Amino acid sequence: MRVLVIEDEQHKVSDLTEQLAKLGAAADDVVIVGGVREAVLVASESNFNLIVLDMALPTFAGRGADGSGGGTAQAIGGLEVLRMLKTLGKRVSIIIVTQYPEIIVDGRKVKLNQAGRVLSSKYEQNVLGAVLYSYSTAGWAQQFGTLVRRVS
Repeated sequence: MRVLVIEDEQHKVSDLTEQLAKLGAAADDVVIVGGVREAVLVASESNFNLIVLDMALPTFAGRGADGSGGGTAQAIGGLEVLRMLKTLGKRVSIIIVTQYPEIIVDGRKVKLNQAGRVLSSKYEQNVLGAVLYSYSTAGWAQQFGTLVRRVS
């Protein structure tokens, strides 16, 4: 299974790749990018079975002195990636992993348990669901694993 992880925070990248490895994803099949522009380029040039997508992403990858990503931070950077996939006519299984309990879509708050349905419809993708990530608890990993197992 080829997986694209779109995440700019290193501790989350480590946790996500660890979980993917436990679920059988080979390290060579996991591609990691840290910004919207890089995600757009990689996703447009390659095919993936699964995209693991953060919602708050910088415009482009890179690290500042404070460890943050490069470019302008976008609270809806993940939506830009979804919009691009729709424009390209690519339909991919996607799992949203975020540290926020809601996602803003078209100016309204969408709870994570509704995000899969709303985002799938709006962006013509197979959004399997959204996981509330918390580095201090392991509950997110179980939910993430359940969603990963749904990828055919």
